[in-house]
Amino acid sequence: MKPANGNGSSRLTACVNLDPAYFITWEGLADSENPRNWSATRKWRNVILVSLQSLLSPMASVILTTASMTIAQDFGVAQSDAYTPTLPTALFMLGFGFGPLYLAPLSEIYGRRIVFMVCFAFFAILNVACAVAPNMASLSVFRFLCGMAGSAGPSIGGGTMGDMFEPGKRGKAQSVYTFGPTGGAAVGGVIGGFILHGTGNWRWLPGVMAIAGGIICLLSFLFLQETYAPFLLRQKAARRRLSAGDRRYHSEFDFKSAAGRLTYRHILSTITRAARMLFTSSITAVMAVYLAVIYGILYLHLVTLPLLFSPEPIYGLPSYRWPSELTGLSYLGTGIGSVLGSALGAFFLNRSYLSMTVRAVRKGFNDTNPDPRRPEYRMPFMQIGAALVPAGLLIFAFTAREDTPWIAPLIGATVFSAGMLMTYICVITYLVDVFENFSASALAAITLTRSLLAFAFSFIGNGLYRSLGYQWGTLLLTFLCAVLTPLPALFYYFGPKIRSMGKFQV
Repeated sequence: MKPANGNGSSRLTACVNLDPAYFITWEGLADSENPRNWSATRKWRNVILVSLQSLLSPMASVILTTASMTIAQDFGVAQSDAYTPTLPTALFMLGFGFGPLYLAPLSEIYGRRIVFMVCFAFFAILNVACAVAPNMASLSVFRFLCGMAGSAGPSIGGGTMGDMFEPGKRGKAQSVYTFGPTGGAAVGGVIGGFILHGTGNWRWLPGVMAIAGGIICLLSFLFLQETYAPFLLRQKAARRRLSAGDRRYHSEFDFKSAAGRLTYRHILSTITRAARMLFTSSITAVMAVYLAVIYGILYLHLVTLPLLFSPEPIYGLPSYRWPSELTGLSYLGTGIGSVLGSALGAFFLNRSYLSMTVRAVRKGFNDTNPDPRRPEYRMPFMQIGAALVPAGLLIFAFTAREDTPWIAPLIGATVFSAGMLMTYICVITYLVDVFENFSASALAAITLTRSLLAFAFSFIGNGLYRSLGYQWGTLLLTFLCAVLTPLPALFYYFGPKIRSMGKFQV
């Protein structure tokens, strides 16, 4: 098993007993217990289950936006209040950011499966609580907790893909998985409108999420398997100690104590790892800020889309005056773009990586003399996605008006979300390539920053467009993304130097 190679040390933990006769590892390169040697069926069963979890949580984050005004009316919120109706979505995203700070490190202690199972069970239960909430305050609190519980799939899933696939083969799996954290929000918006129209009661929105969450939780209990290699090797060593009655058996990843047991100091170090990586690993910090801006704009866009397609103008903004049951279809542009971005990633990401690898071999690099820029092989594909993001926003800015056909702003949304998802796939895959066994903590760090910005943008979105209008509000966001567009090229040329900066130590 390849240890992490980011800014940390070359080993996870130091073992007390280093006698090779008692050292437990994989039984050769083809060991069937190693998740990277599993059959394609076994791997993709896990990919699908984790992807479903990562899809449902973002769906739940946005599904209430189609009923935000209805909820506000039910709870007696003033019609002139542009901020309170956004709280259930904004606070969900806040919880979505804080959850991974402890869930991802816990998955590196206790394994991925138990964290997925417990969190998604709570996700289903908390959606029931949202469905019966008596007022806006309780709904907002339950949504915050629901966001924390639902963050396991989107934050740990990227590391799970890395557990099962080698760098040159993980692009397709990452593309399928990453549709959820971005495209799931659009799917939630589309189905939310139809559920609201069909039932006439917004409480069915979290109710449906609770039912879906319970079904996926049951399927995961039956079919989801553990993939985290250090945890599997620790378990293998523990079984050998028990069967042989000899405590000298150990793995590379046993905890640093005389008996190989988990210590309070190790728990504290693990729980704080994601936060430490955010502030002491330069590449994590830079990627986190970059992705946070794009992801925050996505949620601002999703929260404010119902304004443009509402049955009646709201806050004095122009509207296409779609019937209430069709308002959710305004998310189709974002959804189609997410599908397109995921498909492009699945088809081209592995190919571009392997093409760059072939070029490196021609230059004399190999396994014994690796190219220091190997993780940056993801950057050329990412640069294409980064260029599409401001292009899509620019189209939306100049077409979001009553005298323009409704399909025009949706085309802009499609281009934006396709570019956003292509960028997201590359960032996730890049960090998994860099940090390997600690990728879940690295992804938790960027999930925190992107969710915090998504929280802020979701909260201010209505107010921003109310003050500046669709055109100038979106142009402001376009300019912000345009400034960040060259960053993938800079990462490609200066990535190794950026990765060498910072003080993060495993």
